[in-house]
Amino acid sequence: MTIFEQILAGLQQKFSGVDTATLTRIATKKAEGVTDETKVNSIVEGISFQDVMQNYGDFRAGQAQTSSIANYEKKHGLKDGKPIENPKPEPPKPEPKPDEKPDIAKLIADGIAAGIKPFSDKLAAFEAKEAQAQRMAQISSVAKKYGIPDFMLKDRTIPENTDLDTYMKDVKQEMTNAGFQFNKSPETAEQKLEKETSEFAKMIENDTKQIVEQQKK
Repeated sequence: MTIFEQILAGLQQKFSGVDTATLTRIATKKAEGVTDETKVNSIVEGISFQDVMQNYGDFRAGQAQTSSIANYEKKHGLKDGKPIENPKPEPPKPEPKPDEKPDIAKLIADGIAAGIKPFSDKLAAFEAKEAQAQRMAQISSVAKKYGIPDFMLKDRTIPENTDLDTYMKDVKQEMTNAGFQFNKSPETAEQKLEKETSEFAKMIENDTKQIVEQQKK
């Protein structure tokens, strides 16, 4: 496989669902001057979804501009901005009123927005999914701190701005009032060390007492 083909294959795997034409344009540009195959992975990793959207938007803008120029030249008998010799005569067309002239800039902007929208929707959905996963992990972490099992939160809707510590304390109190038996939370490393230190001190104290009693006899 050529460098171009390897980059294109990597992009198709990374951005599944994106049209091949867009990825082909990106791969063609990124492959220019590259001869070392070991750089393919880093090239693919360095391309973000935002880069894909930007490439697609630039392409659509170029298409819209090219189409607008072609229509203008056709209407006025021009080629590359110059008059065409003996152009085919066309019947005169009534000039549109000032308020009826098309807004070329708006047409281009609308075309770009329509083309980018599917990518924007995908990006928004991905970000929402990530935010939800982070929120659920945070809720689960605080719940475990209070010994609350995940199934107790399954049907609960927790508002975004809720203080999770206060909320979980209330949930634990409700469960306690309902007779739920909580499993004892595992000791932390600090608690375990403190317990062992205390037991060791008691052992020394008892041994000392025994030695003193023996000396009195």
